[in-house]
Amino acid sequence: MNFTISEVAQSLAAYLQPYFPDVSIQQNPSQQNADPPCMFLQQRYSYIKIKMSGRWLRQIGLDLTYLVDYNLPNLQELYQAAAEQLDLLMETFPYSDGTTEGTALLRTYEREWRIDQDAMHYKFELQVWVEQPETITPMETMDYQEAVTDGS
Repeated sequence: MNFTISEVAQSLAAYLQPYFPDVSIQQNPSQQNADPPCMFLQQRYSYIKIKMSGRWLRQIGLDLTYLVDYNLPNLQELYQAAAEQLDLLMETFPYSDGTTEGTALLRTYEREWRIDQDAMHYKFELQVWVEQPETITPMETMDYQEAVTDGS
């Protein structure tokens, strides 16, 4: 199974859509074409730790930003309700890379949220074991003579 941030965004959008039916969930944080309410997934950092057997632990910090119309009188309550809903939903979520291999369950770590004047930021971390595909190199053949020489 391949792991990409764009597939994480699509998997997360598919998972959250039933719980936030009126909210468009997008990968791109560009706000030009989005009408509130909407959510954007943004990658904040990525660390790779090399482990045994050619496997790497990839730690990826993500920020799910929730925007509603800035002029609403109950803006704070809307952000807080969304954050509390995400707290209940975001311990794990199903991930699919779009192939027929099925889904994997991704666990989130270091979850926290904060409300700014213009948005609610739900931050979390993914810790994913990845391995690079092996390139198999065939063994080289050697030319040798079976006869033993006496050194002459």
